[in-house]
Amino acid sequence: MTPKTPHRLFAEKLCRKFPDAPDLTLARKVYKEFPSLKNLDTARSSIRMIRGHMGGRERANTKDKSLFKPLKNNTNPFNLPESHSNDYAPYIISQSKVLIISDLHIPYQDNKAIELALQYGIDKGANCVLINGDLLDMPNHSRFEKDWRMRTTTQEFDSVRQFLVSLRKAFPKAKIVFKEGNHDDRWERWLYVKAPEIFDDPEFKLDVRLRLGELNIDHVKDKRIIKIGKLSVLHGHELPGGAGGVNPSRSTFLKTISSCVVGHYHKTSTHVETAMNGDTISVHSTGCLCGLNPLYMPINKHNLGFGYVECDLKTGEYHFSNLKIIKGKVY
Repeated sequence: MTPKTPHRLFAEKLCRKFPDAPDLTLARKVYKEFPSLKNLDTARSSIRMIRGHMGGRERANTKDKSLFKPLKNNTNPFNLPESHSNDYAPYIISQSKVLIISDLHIPYQDNKAIELALQYGIDKGANCVLINGDLLDMPNHSRFEKDWRMRTTTQEFDSVRQFLVSLRKAFPKAKIVFKEGNHDDRWERWLYVKAPEIFDDPEFKLDVRLRLGELNIDHVKDKRIIKIGKLSVLHGHELPGGAGGVNPSRSTFLKTISSCVVGHYHKTSTHVETAMNGDTISVHSTGCLCGLNPLYMPINKHNLGFGYVECDLKTGEYHFSNLKIIKGKVY
């Protein structure tokens, strides 16, 4: 038997450790580790051959069948291929008074608006604070227009950490949940593409980089739904479509046909319809807590705002307040 090359052994290790990672992502990591390979395509071919992605003959010639071994027949009677589908079971919030803030876009945040939102939550006795996406902005890792005058990545992480420490001090006993938005997701996406040699290092994961565990803050990935009783919460970018149109809540209703709250669009709006069975479906989009004139869209219809939910934990019924901030006051 011909001995396996070091790059082949390394590639097989990656395939086992990261079964859901794209072929090209793993290939980049292999090529970074073994620059003596002819080119990136050579590394990618190795990954594809190991995973059995190159056709029947190559799959048959692969010695290590465990890399794509099907489930045992007693649990898989039709010998179907192993499924790598993701489980996006909803994250359940079991607190009754929830302050929902989103779209802070630190370091472009509006400090006065944030102060008003947090004080509202304190006055209401909120026992949970949900950060519904785009806590960070990550302008230096965007594929869109960048503003190099702003803070470096390290400074941005430090600013976000400073905010989270202050948030925990303001709500010492409350549950705090951070759900990723599309801007928060920029960091790990950038690692996958630009730094494949370190993307698997847990120290670079967003929750570790922000040290959420030290502050007892729960972390929810960006595509996962959050449930507060009968109310669903999304950041908004998870849904297909553009910028939400004239009425983001109505656009969201047409995509979900479900009572829910989204951020993302930086606009306060509400849409209510009654179903044939008499159920009321209400959809809301909340305003933002960042500057209203970003570099990429200085002329817009954005407004400051946040949300607040009181929920009957026994029935799941809830009351949602979609609050606006106008000239330094909450309405």
